Amino acid sequence: MKKTKIISFILFLGFFYTFHNYSYADEVTFHQKKNENSHFNMFIDFRSSINSTVRKELFEGSRFSEDYLNLEVKGKVNDKISYRFSKKLNNIENNRTVDLAYLKYKWNEKLYFLIGKQPASFGSIEYSNNFYESPYRYTNVYKNKDNPVGFNFIYLPIKNHELQFQIVNSITNSNNNREESTVQKVNHHPMGYSVNWIWSLFNNQIIQNRWSYSIFQENENKKFWKLLALGSKLDFKPFSIEADYILSDEDIERNGNVTKILRSWNSDYHNVASVKYGTYLVKLKYNFIPKWNLIAKGVYEMGTSKKGVNDILGENKLFKKAYTYYGGIEFLPIIKNDDLSFHFLYQNQIVNYNLDQIKKENKNNHFIILGLSYRIKMI
Repeated sequence: MKKTKIISFILFLGFFYTFHNYSYADEVTFHQKKNENSHFNMFIDFRSSINSTVRKELFEGSRFSEDYLNLEVKGKVNDKISYRFSKKLNNIENNRTVDLAYLKYKWNEKLYFLIGKQPASFGSIEYSNNFYESPYRYTNVYKNKDNPVGFNFIYLPIKNHELQFQIVNSITNSNNNREESTVQKVNHHPMGYSVNWIWSLFNNQIIQNRWSYSIFQENENKKFWKLLALGSKLDFKPFSIEADYILSDEDIERNGNVTKILRSWNSDYHNVASVKYGTYLVKLKYNFIPKWNLIAKGVYEMGTSKKGVNDILGENKLFKKAYTYYGGIEFLPIIKNDDLSFHFLYQNQIVNYNLDQIKKENKNNHFIILGLSYRIKMI
């Protein structure tokens, strides 16, 4: 009841403020917009939806959900220093910590430094898509529960090219929960490193690319999470296509799904699975009339074991194939402004396990979502 009152109050206030043009298209190298105060801006991002779900051919009914409620403050201290603060207000698990809190220092026109809690410098168009595209985001790819803390060096060598080198504390793996007796050496201060190349052709309009390679140390010594993310976008207005390839090499499984299945099959298994996931994503978007977009998306994911597990999972064994299909329509009431958008989305998720012992975990789920996204400029 309390959350409902807060949301209603925020929506009420929002309609008394003018819309502004803001994009999350590049979360790290954000730029000031013409309708924003140069020194202090406060925003509320709100997304809510009605969801209908069918799991294993059983209709689970419809429910209203508050998907996202975020407070953001950003601005400039002076011509050299800018800042950004962000906090998810509906994140119960992490209600005492901020999601983003960093300073950006402009050394000159080509060199910038970021310090603080910041987004991981991952590539792919999927990762860089803005807040309003997130209902269509494939959430299984980026398995970080929290943003890291550290430095990011941003260099612009020539026009439409940007290089990033990020050094951060390693992104926590909450599924590294094997018994202490099985862990030989513990890395008390794990670190993470990312190299990101953002570049475009034809005056930053038609071809856009985001490529990165990242390596994160795990808490256990000599264990790593390696992530290769390659993404490109072709924008032939009113039609655009995005394509991504993401390879996640996990010495210690990040999301814990396979580990959980293996432990349910064998209660004596206390380790964490070592796996590798390859994911292909393609998204089509067509602005068929002003204010309306058609969106179609397909995702194909393959899971391969890196080490054998007893008699269940062999080494270098393909154990999982997953297919996810999206189809939807998007309505933006204000032309050339995406501060308010409505979306209707159908999603089909199919997960097939190749191993006889765990085929009972196969999925064929259907989701229908009707929702809205709204960004409110409070100050």
